[in-house]
Amino acid sequence: MRIGHTLRYILPLVSTLFAAPLYLQAQAIRPPSEYSIEAGAFGSSSGQTPFWIRSNQYGIVPNQSPALTLRAGIYSEYDSLKRTDNRWRGSGFEMGYGLNVVGNASQQTYTVPLVEAYVKVRRGIFEAYVGRRREKFGLADSALSTGSYAWSGNALPLPKIQVAIPVFTPIGFTKGFVAIQGTYAHGYFSQSGYIRNTMLHQKSLYLRLGRENSTFRLYGGFNHQVVWGGQAADPRGIPGVIPEGGKLPSGLIDYFYVVTGINKGRTDTTKYTFFDQTNRVGNHLGSIDVALEIDLVRHTLYMYRQSLFEDGSLASLINIADGLNGLRIRRNNPNALVRDILFEFLNTTSQGGPQFVIDDALLRGKDNYFNHQQYRDGWAYRQHTIGTPFIPPALGPTGEYPYGTFTANNRVTVMHVGVGGSLPIRGSALAAPVSYQAKLSYSHNLGTYDDPYEPARNQFSGYFGFTAPFAALGGLQLTGSVAVDNGTLYTNGIGSYVSLRKVWNTRQNRP
Repeated sequence: MRIGHTLRYILPLVSTLFAAPLYLQAQAIRPPSEYSIEAGAFGSSSGQTPFWIRSNQYGIVPNQSPALTLRAGIYSEYDSLKRTDNRWRGSGFEMGYGLNVVGNASQQTYTVPLVEAYVKVRRGIFEAYVGRRREKFGLADSALSTGSYAWSGNALPLPKIQVAIPVFTPIGFTKGFVAIQGTYAHGYFSQSGYIRNTMLHQKSLYLRLGRENSTFRLYGGFNHQVVWGGQAADPRGIPGVIPEGGKLPSGLIDYFYVVTGINKGRTDTTKYTFFDQTNRVGNHLGSIDVALEIDLVRHTLYMYRQSLFEDGSLASLINIADGLNGLRIRRNNPNALVRDILFEFLNTTSQGGPQFVIDDALLRGKDNYFNHQQYRDGWAYRQHTIGTPFIPPALGPTGEYPYGTFTANNRVTVMHVGVGGSLPIRGSALAAPVSYQAKLSYSHNLGTYDDPYEPARNQFSGYFGFTAPFAALGGLQLTGSVAVDNGTLYTNGIGSYVSLRKVWNTRQNRP
């Protein structure tokens, strides 16, 4: 039984079932609670969009400038549907949906990425959705961070089926002292690439100790990501790595191996190569996270650590030096001139050392983050890194990977500072305070163990952006940003983005 084929049939069915109440109650459901449209332009002195304008933007910002963009969105949240029909409300289910489309045009290309298209259902503490949806995973700052290691919001969202407890929810018998949050998902990658029609297995689980009003709140948990299944573009295979015919394991028992990470019991040499037998089915990675939040009344401190895993190095603690470390200081005043200050340090240089060994069926060392011998398209979707943008793709001039692997630079250290707040600008034309963000990042890039940069490449990337909400025309948002790249990793230059955004919120007009 091929679970990939089965789920490909189930996905449209589940989507139809989720969408059925929308159709059946069409007379009761009113228009979406929010419409938005945005028009903007990118410019750059070098022809390359600067790092901090294009990174962690869900893959919608073009790499080349100048470029024009047009973005439109339609969203309906749970309460906007729930309030329209007593029978639907009485069933205990709530529904919502979202659609977001972007059109980019430059001298070289025209693209129309579908950023979000999903239907979601909630009952009690549980939520399920089908489609594409913007998400981030990991205990890190969500606005000023370099991005969570495994899933940062840098790539276009994958189409998924996901069941979740989406927010920290207190466990009843603990009287709210313990809260839980988690996800379980199945998704699909592209139908092209070195291995085609690959699938995603994803799960996460996080606990919080301490109530929402507690002085101290301790967090801990993990996220687990797996690329698996698929068909090699070359059916001849590779001895010991990809079986003849090019079909990688994708049966129900293989799904069990993917979910559990068990790397024993695969003795069928016609189905499993030496690589599968000594490794795991699929490309596994993720992070184990801990965080501490301290409420100091006027300020809140948030400290976090993400430890990285791709094989047994973390279990042996030999890559424990690698990880994302952060400290955010937040002033508990949303209109403060400086509300958030963030310090981060990212290190991926250890990888368990330069030697790869198998010891008692445990893989250790030379983790080669985001690269993989079988899944050579790497931890990426549509040639955008899914995880931290500081491990970038090594793209050639025609979109190929000239090094034979996804990235040529996964041994990096990054020192990063982020600041956010509200500018002291007043005026009758403004509907609310002007908000801003600033980011300063310095990275030291060593390449990979197999192909080190000689000499190492140093890179500085800076960013400043603001959003000004005007009262004109019922509410307009003016967004502007400027960014600079200087170093030996990216093309030196300065770039900018400016846009106007209009949002229609119909919720206040609902009965």
